[in-house]
Amino acid sequence: MRRARSSLVALLPILWVICGGDSLASDASGSAPTELEALMQRFASSGGVRARFRESRHLSILTDPIETTGMLYFAPPDRLARHTTWPGRSSVVIDAERVLLGDETGQRVFDLHSSEVARALVGNLMIVFRGDLEALRARYSIAFDSNAESWTLDLEPRSRALRSVIERVHFAGKGGNLTEMETREPNGDRTIMELSEIEVGLSWGQPELDRIFSVDPPDTTP
Repeated sequence: MRRARSSLVALLPILWVICGGDSLASDASGSAPTELEALMQRFASSGGVRARFRESRHLSILTDPIETTGMLYFAPPDRLARHTTWPGRSSVVIDAERVLLGDETGQRVFDLHSSEVARALVGNLMIVFRGDLEALRARYSIAFDSNAESWTLDLEPRSRALRSVIERVHFAGKGGNLTEMETREPNGDRTIMELSEIEVGLSWGQPELDRIFSVDPPDTTP
């Protein structure tokens, strides 16, 4: 249970980034979105997504951060895969009501019905994917600020259960590009995510979907 929850917490900033990152980067005007509604509309229209990620996880019990790299995939409406390729190989796949975990020690399936916190995490993540601003406002306190060149977005969970694992999620962008994202946990741990080579509007055939959204990582070459 703890491993599944930790994996879901790490995925929260990823979902925001790959939903909006390329849409923002492709904004021909180069201007920052001036309204939260416009930002969420871009998230909602992303379609299938693929991106490379580099993550730094800062833990209070360690001097140096834990660095990982790999690939991320999203297929609407409710399939997400995170395949870590360095320093070791592992996978976290969300497929509707299930979380699949796999690494060199084996595989396991986690049923979201068995944990209120995990179910809330995944439910909130999919709300972001759908660009459902009304539902997002119901579950988070939102602070959005923007000027001609830059924007910031902060989310704080309203529910006590979610606040037990996530204190705040912070995003910052300049012009049409997302430049920073950070997830903070109540114990002081934090995760920073960087994405590159983001592609949106993708669609895959069933054989490729089965390959991507499994705990056996696909070829990492886009």
